[in-house]
Amino acid sequence: MTDILKIIKMFLIGPFPQGELGGLAINIILALLTMVSGFVLGLLLVLGRISKKAVIRKITTFIVEMIRALPLLLIVFWFYFLIPLFSGKTLPLFLSAYLSVTLYSAVNQSEIFRAGFMNISKGQWQVASCMGMSYSQCIIHIILPQTLRMMLPSFVGFLLSLFKDTSVISIIGLIDLTQTGIMLSQREPNKLVFSYIVMGGLYFVFCFALSRVAKKIELKQQGCGAK
Repeated sequence: MTDILKIIKMFLIGPFPQGELGGLAINIILALLTMVSGFVLGLLLVLGRISKKAVIRKITTFIVEMIRALPLLLIVFWFYFLIPLFSGKTLPLFLSAYLSVTLYSAVNQSEIFRAGFMNISKGQWQVASCMGMSYSQCIIHIILPQTLRMMLPSFVGFLLSLFKDTSVISIIGLIDLTQTGIMLSQREPNKLVFSYIVMGGLYFVFCFALSRVAKKIELKQQGCGAK
């Protein structure tokens, strides 16, 4: 029983506090951090895509479409191999993973923002203009609050997807949940089935909880809309 608890602890937080934090905790922390930083960067990208200046629109559209066309695994490799190659300095593993997943998060969240912005009627922009609001004031006080409320289930759904996608960071050596399971199964082949069951179970529990949150938010919004 003690051995099982130790193994589960490794899956949850790795050797912490005696060693570095690892396991499921790394996936959760990385998903939350990159969700927040990607949210800010994604908002800037979508503002660029709806900018009145054609040059800014074209540049941001090119960036978003290019990054969205790439798998996350390739973006992770870019930051892990190319930045040290050009800069001459090796990035810490977690920083490399954070930067690559943030970029991936930003371009996807910018599309969520864009979908919300497109659902706002042009009449509201015109009314804001008639009231003497500037373009930025209209975005901040009218468009953005409605978009956030409308697209909240989509943001939670993306967080769920992002959490699962963080498993690719194991490819560069971060000891996350996936890498913990692989290492344990290789070190103790007799625990291979147990390792993969625990690994799958932990992913399922976290993802299921997020999916229920997204569903409740969606149902609440539908109820408010019906009223």
